[in-house]
Amino acid sequence: MNDPGGVRASGPGSVAVAGDNSGTITTYVSVDDGPSHHPALARKLRTLAQRILGDLEKDQVQQQLRSGHPLPVHCEAAPEKFTGRRKGAQEISAALAAASPLDLAGPLQNIAAVYEKKERSQLLVLGGAGSGKSVLVRRFAQAWLEDTRWTGKRPVPVIFSPGQWNPNNMSLRDWLIDRLERDHPFLGRWRPYKGTWATELIDMGHVLVILDGFDEMAKDHYGSALRQLGAVNLPLLLTIRHDKCDRHDKVANVMPEDGLFPGISLKPLELKDCSDGLSTRWAPVLDRLSRDSGEPAKILTAVLTTPLMFTMAKAFHPSRDDPECLLELLEFDSREALENRLLDAFVPRSYDPVLNLSVSKHRRWSSERAGHWLGYLATHLKKPQKDREKKNKEKPDALESDSQDIEWWQLGTTLSLPARMLISGSLCGLVSGATVAVIHAPLTSDPALGVLSIILNVLGIGLAFGLAHGFASKIKAGEAFKPSRMTIRIRGESRGVRLRRVRECFLPRVSGGLACGFVFGIVYGGGFAVNAMLGSSPWFPVFVVFGNWLAVGLLLGLAAGIVLALTAWLLTDAKAEESVSPTDLLRTNRAIALVHATAAGLVLGFGYGAAVTYFNGLALGLPVGIAASLAIAIGVSTLTPWGRWVVLVRLWLPLSRRLPWRMNAFLNDARERGVLRQAGAVYQFRHAQLRDRLAETYRQNDQPSADGRR
Repeated sequence: MNDPGGVRASGPGSVAVAGDNSGTITTYVSVDDGPSHHPALARKLRTLAQRILGDLEKDQVQQQLRSGHPLPVHCEAAPEKFTGRRKGAQEISAALAAASPLDLAGPLQNIAAVYEKKERSQLLVLGGAGSGKSVLVRRFAQAWLEDTRWTGKRPVPVIFSPGQWNPNNMSLRDWLIDRLERDHPFLGRWRPYKGTWATELIDMGHVLVILDGFDEMAKDHYGSALRQLGAVNLPLLLTIRHDKCDRHDKVANVMPEDGLFPGISLKPLELKDCSDGLSTRWAPVLDRLSRDSGEPAKILTAVLTTPLMFTMAKAFHPSRDDPECLLELLEFDSREALENRLLDAFVPRSYDPVLNLSVSKHRRWSSERAGHWLGYLATHLKKPQKDREKKNKEKPDALESDSQDIEWWQLGTTLSLPARMLISGSLCGLVSGATVAVIHAPLTSDPALGVLSIILNVLGIGLAFGLAHGFASKIKAGEAFKPSRMTIRIRGESRGVRLRRVRECFLPRVSGGLACGFVFGIVYGGGFAVNAMLGSSPWFPVFVVFGNWLAVGLLLGLAAGIVLALTAWLLTDAKAEESVSPTDLLRTNRAIALVHATAAGLVLGFGYGAAVTYFNGLALGLPVGIAASLAIAIGVSTLTPWGRWVVLVRLWLPLSRRLPWRMNAFLNDARERGVLRQAGAVYQFRHAQLRDRLAETYRQNDQPSADGRR
């Protein structure tokens, strides 16, 4: 088909647009020209597509978008400083803009027409805060996968939140592979000489990378990230808040001379779009806005014509507040105050039991408590500016930025490291101390000596595992507390693959075991040495006692490392049919933690008990071995991602009223109410602006309510 005025796509699975003087958009789609994939690769692609589509269909906001009033999105060609002056880029951008307004409830075929560059489609979406970028790309991904022409030869759209990408420490390719393996563990299966499936999908261009929220990165990362994006050769769709980039000088300095790639810039809604989407209760407000040319009316119009605030207004009007009070608010305050009013009304409306009967089957949390808990989660993601700047100055190579991902294994890290060490060590000490007390009570004739022994064991075990927790948190930025993407399965993989996994785990786990054993030996050896010194013992016996316990600690650590390395034999890659969700990942890591704790406790407890039996007899060795087994099992479990989750998120934070007791149910319920959304193995707030407002409110009012609850 000849079209001298347009741009044709040349690669398999490509889509391109062409325009004429009348502004008509013609879409060319090629889905059948490429070579067929290997059957195994085709199965992985289809499974990934089904997972992505399933997550998008669960999104409450997407469901409302498709079932409610269509939200039109107006757009124009992106500025030249982003697209460059290339003729093709300008024509594509203008052609896409000519399709304005875009109907988000429709198939979005026009926005799917992206520029083909070296067989890699790339598109840029610019817009201000709340302009609809995230909704647009999510709807685009859903429409792309629902298209009946999707045969598996087109790339699968996957949405990534780049806020946690540090381009100075990791390339875009490696970061994308890591995120794919985290959210879709079945793609982490390693194959000899080929790497993982995730590596092949990225390298071969089988993933349409959607980077939603480039502006969420640390500002000092913009330059390095833009350089990588300018050179990348992947199917890519990128969203950026242009107002943030315009204010940052480094963006202009590192922007490629020929721009990034074609794109569109989203524009505000029109007032008639608002009148079509809001109820009749808003009629007096909209009528006044259409007639009033004063500053308050202009501010309210600007707020309501922002897609995010438009949807917040739709959620606002069924509540008990009168929409006309917004006009009164403007007489005294500003646009920011009005936006905050709409954002503040969103959570109470979402947790109103009358307005949300469809989710009332779950526990009915009050809006006050839910807002407080959501605020704590928001502060976990949105660090205070002063704290972030201070930390970035201390570690310029590991700049911190705001995050979108609510990762269950990171919850509780808002507590300082000393606080986490104290809480974890105290729990280990108290539980293990109680165990030792029950077992040792019948063996001790002197009650005072028994109490002293219990106190020393509580302090020793608590201090040892508290320090071990801090040590594990510092090794490679807390690598020990990152969840495993494997699963426990006795059968299913060859002996060679299992041996390779054991070899890979052996050195790190033995090293970690020796380090923890050294801490244990120092703590216990130091304690008994001090006790000997207080008893007026000579220096030589004091050194012998210290050396003996240090040797015991190192031997226990070595044995623990070897045992934990051998348990890697039981780990296998996740199967494609196994679901991926935050809860599933938590359950998998719970099973792994229990296996690690049980194996270490039994082996080390038996060895320690056998040693005591050899020197002191079975009457003392048996109970000591049992006590050691329980203490080691509890301590090892707290050094796992699931163990830290239990200690901090399931116990301490609910006790301090910062999170609910039923955390999993609460997060899933918030997703069903449209406050959160699920993205693979993590949850995310519906919008960064909502997250920021919840964090701000939490910090301003971190006090119990009038009835004594938070």
